[in-house]
Amino acid sequence: MTNAPKLTFIARLLILLIGLLWILGLFQVLFPTQLVSTVMTGLLACVAVIAVPQATWNIKLLCAVLAAATLYIAHVYDQWDAIESGLRRATIFPAFLATIILLRATADQRPEIGIARGLFAALDRERRDSGLVVGGFLIGSILQVGVFAIMAPILGRNASESERQEVFIAAMRGMALVPLWSPFVVGMAVASQYLPEVALWQIMSLGLGLSAFCIVISIICFDRRGGLRALWQSLMTLAPIAPPIAIAALSVVGTAIGTGFSTLQALVIAMPLPCLLAVALTPRGSISRALKETGTRLTRIGPETAILTFATIIGRVFEEALPTMGLLEWLQELQLTPTIIIFFVIMFMNVMGMMAIHSIVSGTILLVLFTSIPTGLSDLVLMQALLTGWGLCTAVSISSLSVVTGATMFDLPMTRLINWSNAIYVFLGGALCALILSAINPVLVA
Repeated sequence: MTNAPKLTFIARLLILLIGLLWILGLFQVLFPTQLVSTVMTGLLACVAVIAVPQATWNIKLLCAVLAAATLYIAHVYDQWDAIESGLRRATIFPAFLATIILLRATADQRPEIGIARGLFAALDRERRDSGLVVGGFLIGSILQVGVFAIMAPILGRNASESERQEVFIAAMRGMALVPLWSPFVVGMAVASQYLPEVALWQIMSLGLGLSAFCIVISIICFDRRGGLRALWQSLMTLAPIAPPIAIAALSVVGTAIGTGFSTLQALVIAMPLPCLLAVALTPRGSISRALKETGTRLTRIGPETAILTFATIIGRVFEEALPTMGLLEWLQELQLTPTIIIFFVIMFMNVMGMMAIHSIVSGTILLVLFTSIPTGLSDLVLMQALLTGWGLCTAVSISSLSVVTGATMFDLPMTRLINWSNAIYVFLGGALCALILSAINPVLVA
């Protein structure tokens, strides 16, 4: 057995700082104090400064652009105080991301993942597209980009490039729907910061409905060999995976309803104990191994934490500067109807994704703009439109973590992972979801 590579000093420091932010985040949710908030703000600033140099070039570039834009807006509109306010708002994100890492480490030890790999391997190659879409959706709801580690091995070492591309593209259509409903993704975390009044069970229910609709669209339009019958067979074979996903989601929903905590706070509080219990109840499960793996993986969320931090700060500065920019008055003069706004939000996210603009950036801008003016939209519909665009654009964006990870796992250039069928799926699915949201909005605002 080979020894695991030793962690560098920087990696150990990041683990320590993010671990402290995780612990303090839990404490701050239960017993909020100004002192703890101030300490967390300082620690988060340190994490962002340390993590950026360790990140890939594109993340460095993104953070540099966000920082430069933040300083420019703060200088022009004299909003320097908003930088500290934005940093303080972002302190919940390390605890959120660390909890997701623990969730993944738990899933690695659960037998359902092994079952999933076996079920995928047994799928009829001529009728597997629907299974890949549904599997990408279900498993991606917990493992997120880790779903590709499950799917890539089913092809074997001698699979052709076209076959690897085919499997990824089908799985990506399911994976792109996860942000529509899952409380375990960054999109939900960011949106809930700006629309805290939306009940988690409402956005999850609506998101699941739209996800099911998009899956059916995918099967009808792009799976000519399987059809709806193959979709039903896929659902049956993936049934063992559904209960743990449902339990995890309902734990967060129950906590949010029972305590009144926000989505982020409920997830941070609700998930650690069930995760540890799930590992303890697993044959040959090891809590110490899960915690060790979680600690080691904390270094991987440093760049992600930095992006969220810089995006939150510029969002806060932009929010404070808006009243003096004249942009809100211009938007209101346009007299945009709710339907136009819904379509604009979804399609703007899709177009920005194709232009390699990170969804955190485009999503934050949209949230700041449309939570600052009367829109005629219910908060639920606005949030769902944002999450729909956020999820769908990941299937066509080279800035998407899913595409980057898929390129590695399937040994394909990123340009091969974005094709016309998924582009059609993204814009067709987005347009149809926009129509549905436009139809239900009058009922919700009545």
